[in-house]
Amino acid sequence: MQVNYNKKFLKQLASLPSETRTQVEQFVFDDLASAASLSSLGKVEKMQGYDGFYKVRFGNYRLGLMVDNNAVLVKTVMHRKEIYKFFP
Repeated sequence: MQVNYNKKFLKQLASLPSETRTQVEQFVFDDLASAASLSSLGKVEKMQGYDGFYKVRFGNYRLGLMVDNNAVLVKTVMHRKEIYKFFP
C-alpha cells in the first residue's frame, strides 16, 4: 500500500507530546507502511457520512486518513476537541 504524508501533518506531528508522538510515528511510518490493507490494522475506523475518510485514536489525539484508490494520504493529527472542525 502506498502511503503519502501531508506537509501539514508532519508539522503537527512535531508539536505533539512526546509519548503520543512516538505512538503515532510507530503507527504511520512502520505499521501503516507495511500493512496490506487498512482493515488488517484493527485500529482504523471509517468516518460516518464520508467515503474514503478514516480516523485512528491515540489517547486524546486523532489521526485523519484519506484513501484514494490504493494510496493512503495521512492528512492531519490533532487533539480530539479540534480535529472534527477541520477534518474531513
